[in-house]
Amino acid sequence: MLQNYIKGTYLSYGEIAEQISPHFKYVLEDLKKSGLKYTLEEYLSLAIFISLIVFVVELPIITLILSFFIHVVFALVLSFIFSGFGAILIFFLFTTYPKTEVANMAAEIDKGLPFSVSYMSAASSSDSPPIDIFRSVSNLKEYPRLREQAINVIKDVDGLGMDILTALRRESKRTPSKEFKELLLGLEATINSGADMTAYLTNKSTSLFNEYQRKIKSYADLLSMLIEIYITVIIIGPIFFTILSSVMAMMGGIENIVATQALISFIIMPIMSTALAFYISIASP
Repeated sequence: MLQNYIKGTYLSYGEIAEQISPHFKYVLEDLKKSGLKYTLEEYLSLAIFISLIVFVVELPIITLILSFFIHVVFALVLSFIFSGFGAILIFFLFTTYPKTEVANMAAEIDKGLPFSVSYMSAASSSDSPPIDIFRSVSNLKEYPRLREQAINVIKDVDGLGMDILTALRRESKRTPSKEFKELLLGLEATINSGADMTAYLTNKSTSLFNEYQRKIKSYADLLSMLIEIYITVIIIGPIFFTILSSVMAMMGGIENIVATQALISFIIMPIMSTALAFYISIASP
């Protein structure tokens, strides 16, 4: 269904997309790594189509709203400007989405990499062929992104008939994770030189776990600081402000004190709490 939709937008806006595609070559690499199965021209066609929809929808709505406050001619001009800006913004958000998706994928891969490499080291110690090590990783459902990377290597070897060195080199160019890329290139060099693969994976596992422990310690320090900020600003702050503002209101220093207290207590503080919780979740190693 979606593929047909993409093809339809390409048929309508493909010529425009082909003309502007040389200016967006930087999107192509991220598009490949993100796993989005579209050509650059198809993706740009979709971005153009969605941007035009945003423009067409925004134009009458903004014009109607502004016409209540200013003359309809000025409202139309301003709405045209705002709608155009919104359409351009949507288009450039489309062009940055693959890069964002690549960064998210890399973060997911890096989170599971220390544990997966430890598992690979254990599998390698039984003198299994390199491809069997990736088959064992492909069974780890706890780390779906790493599982996908291992399956890609298996497909290249079993499906396309590549040798393991070529498959490792190819996957190192496709993976969004720099850490996993280093692991693949290191494995390629180790296998090619005939060195001890188990020793390499063991050392790599130790290095990754040390880095993971450092991130955990940094995250713990960050949590300690954020807890202090939460207690001071979110919990004690509103109580202090409520008491202080009530006293000042009794002295005649502040008007509409109830509305101000409600704004801070029921709108500003929940927004700050939500933002803090969101930051903690994305900062988790």
